[in-house]
Amino acid sequence: MNAGPPVSEKERTQFAIEGMSCTACAARIERALKDVPGVKTAHVNFATATSLVHHTNQVDASAITRTVTQLGYQVRHDGDRQSIQESHEAALKKRAAPALIIAAFAMITMFIQFPASSWILASLSTLSVWWSGWSFHRSARLQIAQRALAMDTLVSLGTIAAWCWSMVVLILNADQNLHFGGATSIIGFVLLGKWWEARAIRTSGDSLRALANMTPKWVHLRDGTEISAHGLAVGMQFIVGPGERVATDGQVVEGSSSVDASQSTGESAPMEVAPGSEVAGGALNGDGPLVIKATAVGEDTELARVARLVEEAQATQAPIQRLADKVAAKFVPFVVGIAFGTFVIRWLLGHGVNDALIAAVAVLVVSCPCAFGLATPLAVLIGTGRAAQLGVVVAGAHVLDSSRAVDTVVFDKTGTITNGRPSIIEANVPFDRDLLFSLAGTLESRSGHPLGRAFDSFRDIDAEVKNFVSHPGKGITGRVNDIEFRVGKAELFDEVPSELRLLHSEGTPVYLGRGTAAEAVVLVGDQIRPTSTEAIELLHKLNLHVVLLSGDRRSIAQRVGQVIGIEDVVAELLPEEKQNHVSTLQSQGRCVAMVGDGVNDTPALAAADLGIALQSGTDVARNTADITIMTDDPRAVADGIALSRQTLNTIKVNLGWAFSYNLVALPLAITGTLSPTQAAVAMALSSFLVVVNSMRLRNFRSLSSPIQEIPS
Repeated sequence: MNAGPPVSEKERTQFAIEGMSCTACAARIERALKDVPGVKTAHVNFATATSLVHHTNQVDASAITRTVTQLGYQVRHDGDRQSIQESHEAALKKRAAPALIIAAFAMITMFIQFPASSWILASLSTLSVWWSGWSFHRSARLQIAQRALAMDTLVSLGTIAAWCWSMVVLILNADQNLHFGGATSIIGFVLLGKWWEARAIRTSGDSLRALANMTPKWVHLRDGTEISAHGLAVGMQFIVGPGERVATDGQVVEGSSSVDASQSTGESAPMEVAPGSEVAGGALNGDGPLVIKATAVGEDTELARVARLVEEAQATQAPIQRLADKVAAKFVPFVVGIAFGTFVIRWLLGHGVNDALIAAVAVLVVSCPCAFGLATPLAVLIGTGRAAQLGVVVAGAHVLDSSRAVDTVVFDKTGTITNGRPSIIEANVPFDRDLLFSLAGTLESRSGHPLGRAFDSFRDIDAEVKNFVSHPGKGITGRVNDIEFRVGKAELFDEVPSELRLLHSEGTPVYLGRGTAAEAVVLVGDQIRPTSTEAIELLHKLNLHVVLLSGDRRSIAQRVGQVIGIEDVVAELLPEEKQNHVSTLQSQGRCVAMVGDGVNDTPALAAADLGIALQSGTDVARNTADITIMTDDPRAVADGIALSRQTLNTIKVNLGWAFSYNLVALPLAITGTLSPTQAAVAMALSSFLVVVNSMRLRNFRSLSSPIQEIPS
């Protein structure tokens, strides 16, 4: 089911977290945040280094911060996760490089001995274990103190055990093998694997950073003053020259041009703009200079809203991730027990302390659940970022499960399959044509219904509207300059004169009237989007059943369905009847995705297993949906579903590999077949394979090549 209405900004706190070393850290912080009184939900994502907390208004923000810092992590309210990821990657590289060099030296000493080589190796391994590997020991201390063992605990225990035993043997000058090489190899290769992960995570945020960097840093105001884009305020007028990008959301007040918004919305065709046209920040101006008045700045812009939605989606967890976290939480204590049992049993069987210790260390290292913990968040990070490039904004990781199960896609007709920019085809207005059209245009300016846009050019901007009421499925009523007026279906009026007839039938009749009697009727028509037929074909190729719902007349809806290739057409529906039809499909065992754009689609969007709204739709429709298409192209619906499926499949492959790896490697370590060095290499390679498999999502191509995307 859809997650429901959004949480207000007052109840939402998002911040970056510094100091997390693995997904177990994120899970531990998340559990602690959920225990804070007043916190409703908490999501902590290691891959994005962020936390998203929904809470009541009574929760003190300092209590949330204090909870995180008490666990040993730092809170960054500036939300600069990029700098955190970059510093984390740099720190890993800085510590991994000497550890790998020392590990190489240790391997050389296995074949070439020279005076004091053991003591030199002991000194170098001390540097590797206690400096390069300090982050493991610090995290392990925190994990043990909080009784939440994780990957760092295994690495710390394994390397300290090997280093301490080797130091004891060296000091006592005992005739046994030294294992400094194993300890340094573990630190070096594990750090190498974590550096691979950190690099992949950082580069996976490129799509989101591309969104953030689309607007210019500096703008020229109308009076010629140059200011920082951050200094823009609502109402300021600024100049956008040919080939320049629009600094923020605004309205054209002077000039005309073509504007390319493909990199922010995925809309392939440039849009012609003139005075009065709305333009979004980040859009690329064509060959005509424009003067634009800012209507939204900062966090209120459309680009900022999209970036925020993507960040929130990346901060949430898919249900399969929660299952993985639970398994990982039980797995680490189990591995510690297995390692201890391996040491005791091999020692009792006469293998000697040295051999028993090495097998136990190998068990600890090879079983690190790093790949297991990274399998889901990295795939979600890359998948949602790639979706944003294709103009598809996913509301949360839970959408992946919904998309996978969807077998039926239900489309609203008007504004989704059709352009939603209707025009008047025919009019029967016996008298007062100009006045009635002016009243209709003014009243419809308060309505979010697509058919009302047919009267936009008749709107009187100076007129006063009072007592506006929307009657879903019937029309609207209100007072315009103290004149009671109605616009809608015949059912909205008590009396419809018989002479109000139309010659054509390919459209929707809309009645106008002052009072309870209709005085005029117009036929409003809407064109089918040129890409709708291909969109339905793409969905059929995904083996999806497609249904068309409409509040329009049956003949019109069936004609549209016939043109675009939808056989299952249901017409003349009220909003609640659309919702009921979705519920009926669900009762038949179908998993339903609903695609809509208007207020009247909101109940159906909320009832569907997956709600999909077009960007051109109303705010309430977009806020109710699980997926928002940042374009008017319905082909992107197929892209969103296909990419969600591929992301979930990637997660399953990652988890399957991580599980299979442990299933094979753990017995080899228990039997002594796998040395600690080999275990470290195997563990690093397992993480590397998860990273590589997840990165393949960056190569996902739109099912329809003409759809534009944001360049990385």
